[in-house]
Amino acid sequence: MADDNGGGAGALKSLIPKDVKVIGKVAMTKRKYKCNYVPLVKLASLLTKLREGEGILVVIETDRFSIESVAALAKAYSAKMDVLSSQEGLVTLLLRK
Repeated sequence: MADDNGGGAGALKSLIPKDVKVIGKVAMTKRKYKCNYVPLVKLASLLTKLREGEGILVVIETDRFSIESVAALAKAYSAKMDVLSSQEGLVTLLLRK
């Protein structure tokens, strides 16, 4: 799995469906990126590679990035979006096919 250091995927393994193989992770947090476009470009790149039965973990810091922008990208690439966790401005999503 391509790792982007952030979000702690270990605790979320039990929330990920067993039939989904996680192929990447994108941490959309302000401590990671100076520019909002970098993680969106990385996410779009991973979505182009996403196949049936695969998923991408996305960790969003909601005061800097919008869930709506990720939802729009997921929809554009025919991916489903599941919220795995949400706490204090940090949301973890699973985008999958």
